[in-house]
Amino acid sequence: MFLFKPEPKIVPRDQATPGRTEPILADPAPHAVLGTPITGPWEEGQKSLLVGIGCFWGAEKLFWDIPGVKSTSVGYAGGTTENPTYFEVCQGRTNHAEVVEIVYDPQEVSLEDLVKTALEAHDPTQGFRQGNDVGTQYRSAFYLHSETERAAVQALVDSYAQKLRAAGFPETTTEVKLLADTDSGNYYLAEEEHQQYLHKNPGGYCPHHSTGIACG
Repeated sequence: MFLFKPEPKIVPRDQATPGRTEPILADPAPHAVLGTPITGPWEEGQKSLLVGIGCFWGAEKLFWDIPGVKSTSVGYAGGTTENPTYFEVCQGRTNHAEVVEIVYDPQEVSLEDLVKTALEAHDPTQGFRQGNDVGTQYRSAFYLHSETERAAVQALVDSYAQKLRAAGFPETTTEVKLLADTDSGNYYLAEEEHQQYLHKNPGGYCPHHSTGIACG
């Protein structure tokens, strides 16, 4: 049915949903699976990255199951609107992607391995879509906190793009940016009911859009 809907697109800043100064989730509960806080403070040496690979419900579960991942949460990043709601993001006028924040210990799991997991778990050539999930919020994206991390992730994305092209896929559309360089410059937590959604709703929606191509 997505073929009959208006083509999703990033809207000009002055046409984006206004948003608000107050966070949607000001006092989040601890992680429902790992028992750790989802907003920090993080322990010394821990790092984080933001990953968008489509619907964030299934994506979050993918990462909390990885040894070395200490916490995860879901929310919105890469767009314009401050502190958006899920409904606003789904209306397509916030410019945000649905993302998972992954907090990890680099002594136990590497940035490279987390990025490879993300790339292999979705189709990064679909633009503003993953399967039947259509909208700018479902785009492929990585948002990082340092230029060193951004460059490393871009290199992995470029390498994977070559493998996808060789297998007959179109061009990769993955967005790789410093979080600080995005329009709002922030990550906004989604509502409590979306946090660890598939733990709370074991039979919930969890699509898979892997290309079947390994990063190597």
